[in-house]
Amino acid sequence: MATIRIETTAEEQCTVLDAVKTHEGKTVAVSKIAETAKLNQNRVRFVLEDLIELGKIRRTPTKAFNPRYIRYSYEVIK
Repeated sequence: MATIRIETTAEEQCTVLDAVKTHEGKTVAVSKIAETAKLNQNRVRFVLEDLIELGKIRRTPTKAFNPRYIRYSYEVIK
């Protein structure tokens, strides 16, 4: 099966990291983080995944409406 790898830039990662800091500890949608970062919502999803992989942020599920609709809170790891 083919995999698609989306590369994110360091600038995008810094922008999203700053946006996560403003919403730290709150249950927040990716769209809200994207609005704060002034980036495309889909792009922010990939940046968040990269930041989680790099160990810069931690994602904690807080609300599970159903298996596909889950809200998370994000925490910056110092």
